[in-house]
Amino acid sequence: MRTPVLDRRTVLRGAGGIALALPWLEAMGTRTASAAVFPKRFVVFFTPNGGIRENWTPGGTDPSGSRILAPLAPYKDYVNTIDGVDNTAAMSRSTGTFIGDDHQRGIGTMLTCTELLPGPAKGGCDSCAPAGLAGGASIDQWIVQKLAVKTKFPSLELGVQSGAGGAITGYTSYSASNTPLPPEQSPVKVFNRIFANFTGGGVDPAAFERLRIERKSVLDAAMKHYQSMAGRLGQSDKKKMEAHLQGIRELEQRLTAPATSTGSTACSKPATPAASTDFPTLGQQQMDLLAMALACDLTRVASLMWERGVGGTVFKWLGATRGHHDMSHDADSATDTVEMLTKINIWFSEQLAYLLGKLKAIPEGTGSVLDNTVILWCNELSRGNNHSHPEMQFVLAGKAGGALRAGRVLKFGTGTRVSHGNMLVSIMNAMDVPGNTFGNAGAFATGPLTGL
Repeated sequence: MRTPVLDRRTVLRGAGGIALALPWLEAMGTRTASAAVFPKRFVVFFTPNGGIRENWTPGGTDPSGSRILAPLAPYKDYVNTIDGVDNTAAMSRSTGTFIGDDHQRGIGTMLTCTELLPGPAKGGCDSCAPAGLAGGASIDQWIVQKLAVKTKFPSLELGVQSGAGGAITGYTSYSASNTPLPPEQSPVKVFNRIFANFTGGGVDPAAFERLRIERKSVLDAAMKHYQSMAGRLGQSDKKKMEAHLQGIRELEQRLTAPATSTGSTACSKPATPAASTDFPTLGQQQMDLLAMALACDLTRVASLMWERGVGGTVFKWLGATRGHHDMSHDADSATDTVEMLTKINIWFSEQLAYLLGKLKAIPEGTGSVLDNTVILWCNELSRGNNHSHPEMQFVLAGKAGGALRAGRVLKFGTGTRVSHGNMLVSIMNAMDVPGNTFGNAGAFATGPLTGL
């Protein structure tokens, strides 16, 4: 091994001594890149009432290769399907009996990997002990707390007709044991909270212009520093450096664009959403606001809750005449119901594809916001009519800044059963939070998911 020409900690010095991180270069030796220029984001995408495995499971190696996941085909290089892991926390009865019914346990343990607290809610299980709320922080809030990044909003919790809370099936996010974070249902209220006083840069025009000049001087000085070191770099490194600096220049241009700029490629104030009671319209409005909040770095962690656990939405625009939860109880032999439930899950897949498209349209350097994001599509059940928690079906979309390899079909549980808590450990590691356990430490998460 040759001696590195440059130390891995080498940085470009801009005006005022400000440091700009470098990509990994051959001149630094053989170790993997550790520099990160752009923020990572994590989003939870929740849908209820279980799935239809036979129409969800991809065939072959294409993660969009099934009826339900087909809408994700344009983004298949960003998608991993996680099949066969068990929600072992929901399957646990350490007190001798289950606490809460299957929906309650499923949604309460889904992101916390911790058993439910005892409480007053009887639910739909006569033999189960009444349930309280979740017994620990959810993975999204764990990431917020451990990273302690000072964005304007530590996290955003959004809902699409998921109810006003008050019951365990109305929450996915918890800041601590017994401390849920209710999702905001109204896109108008979300807009007023996040963007009502937003000017694009959050400063007056004169201050914004000063900021633009300062950033330009930082990059100009860094370019001079690069020119002074260029003679020590080979051709491959020079190309990487030039691409890296061009990416920083593009980011600088986006961050310093006028506050009145428009278009999907810039951080800009979105239009005020119109008040609506239409389920698809509300969902699109929430996703539009979420995408811009991430693009403007107003937050880096968010959740989007479609319906709620035991969600009873009637998907009339798909031809349904019964509520979602009611249909999910029908037997597998009810082929018309299975087909309608498949259509509902295809529709949810289309909504995820819409969000992926919004994030991919926002450039960051030579990639996009989607490259630096990881989205977890999750459910409180594996299948609705048997209220199961083994062999859950998860989708992970995005690359978390290169921490995750995507475009794969991953199957687990063919031998030793695997807890979905290990997947949550992998997500927190991808988001730069170290550790081998999460939730009820050691009980339901024993390390990162192999191969993810």
